[in-house]
Amino acid sequence: MANRSFALGLGGNLGDVRGNMQACVVTLQKDDRISELRVSSLYQTPPWGVVEGGEFLNGAVGGMWQGTDLELLNLCRLIESQFSVPVKKNGAARALDVDILFLDGGVSSGKLTLPHPRMTLRRFVLVPLCDIWSETVPGLDETPAVLLKRVQDSSSIIFRGDLYSP
Repeated sequence: MANRSFALGLGGNLGDVRGNMQACVVTLQKDDRISELRVSSLYQTPPWGVVEGGEFLNGAVGGMWQGTDLELLNLCRLIESQFSVPVKKNGAARALDVDILFLDGGVSSGKLTLPHPRMTLRRFVLVPLCDIWSETVPGLDETPAVLLKRVQDSSSIIFRGDLYSP
């Protein structure tokens, strides 16, 4: 199977979110199906929509994936399950959210819609994505920087340093 570019959005607002996100990055680095992993900076943002808890920390990771779309989805759910995160969040505060933003080549199943259907609406997704991805987003034919210029979300984004440094 050929390598395909991918990006994940990371976030949370419950407990040691920075530590949870760092543990997520370590897990991704250890996965043989992932190469060329890039890690964004860390950002503090207000909740988007009706979500319990306070401010979120957000970031993004991306690189090359050698596997199927469902294998990547299962990896994201496995990582979330390590922090007792339910698949359906329904506005609950969360220790770690791992969302697939895009996967080159699209998807093979109705369980997943890529690129993420709301990523172009959210500054908290696009700002960290700009840190790691300057190329065109597969399926959108625009770069994250161009998408960020068009986003109507004006919520605050506060830089909080490195998400991960080995």
